[in-house]
Amino acid sequence: MTCYYIRRHLSNKIIKMRLSVIILLLVFVSCRKQDISPAPVGEAVDYNGPAASLNEVLEKSPYTYFNTAWKRAGMDAKLEATGSKAFTLLAPTDKAFQDAGWTMDKINNATADELNDLLSYYVSAGNVLPESLSLAFINIVLTSLKKSVDIPNYSADYPYTYLLFAGVHNDSLMINGKAVSKWGIALQSVTATIYPVDKLLPLPQMDMLTYLQSDERFSFYLEACRINDSLYLDAFPYDNGLLNLPLLSAMPGTGGQLTLFAPTNNAFKKSGFNSVEDIREYSVRALPIGSPDLDADNYFVVPTSAMDSLLLPNRLDYAGIYGPGTGPRDMNMVYFENELLDNGSSVSGLLIKQGSLYNNKSHIIRLDFSNSNGQVLVKRLGSDKPALPLADKNIRVLNGVIHVVDEGLLMP
Repeated sequence: MTCYYIRRHLSNKIIKMRLSVIILLLVFVSCRKQDISPAPVGEAVDYNGPAASLNEVLEKSPYTYFNTAWKRAGMDAKLEATGSKAFTLLAPTDKAFQDAGWTMDKINNATADELNDLLSYYVSAGNVLPESLSLAFINIVLTSLKKSVDIPNYSADYPYTYLLFAGVHNDSLMINGKAVSKWGIALQSVTATIYPVDKLLPLPQMDMLTYLQSDERFSFYLEACRINDSLYLDAFPYDNGLLNLPLLSAMPGTGGQLTLFAPTNNAFKKSGFNSVEDIREYSVRALPIGSPDLDADNYFVVPTSAMDSLLLPNRLDYAGIYGPGTGPRDMNMVYFENELLDNGSSVSGLLIKQGSLYNNKSHIIRLDFSNSNGQVLVKRLGSDKPALPLADKNIRVLNGVIHVVDEGLLMP
């Protein structure tokens, strides 16, 4: 019995000793972590950024119409509902409101929903700082808080979201390729940057297809698209990924937004296509189209019609969810005039989708842009043909932007 108590006493003593050692080790490790923590380098720097709230900045700003509409619309609640803590605002000036027919009485008599619908177009989650915007070589995409269920094929479950493309050109702030105010007069709050705009920004009303259908100048191009589509449906009845006309519409599921260098009937004629029959004859020249397969370099190739092979670069080889529209701009392959003037060489030949063996080839923008006395010129990459001017520019549509080419097709 005595031995039992002795063993038990020794066992308890050993356990206590082990616990003491563990505690000492923990204290030692804690001390050593403190010992090896790096000492602060330099002195504390005072915060010199904006200290005022968004509402305080708006209250003191010269944008009294915007500020009044902002408060009546209850925009603070809309911003809070986004979950974002930072925003970019495009604030129409008082003159911009007045030129659009707004008076202070009209603002004070408008409903909160009416004003909310108006102002939400000018607000984007995420604070795009002036220094970031001025250094960007392509426009920055602002995803507007405004959504619409009135666009055909969109609904409350899948609303259309408006996008604004912001950049700097010369001494102007550019939105969707148009100068909207002088650069360098932005206001900043703790959570937002406010850029003034000198006029209310128009909402795009039509998609690309509807716009082209509304203008007789593009009847040859639309016929070329229709003929090509019929050939693809004959060759690939179970896969319509290359169809032209659906890509030109703003239907959900057709991909993102694109840039189209739309050739006029005159452009076709100057390149030797004097009628729709000439277009049809050229389109069927390489029939049958053939089947998708690996080429000699083991890249997967989907054959195209002869006419579509000629016209694909006009839309930057964009093929929606099936093609190179899934590149670095998150399926927004949209380039406005200011980008092409200032940084056209960076867009020329730009890699827009990386390829891989036994899969699709790498896709590049097969166009070459140059600036001649403030005018954008464009031609096929590597072509010895003269570069062509743009007849019309920055036509903003629901699913991208249209630039018009009138002097000829972009021939290889």
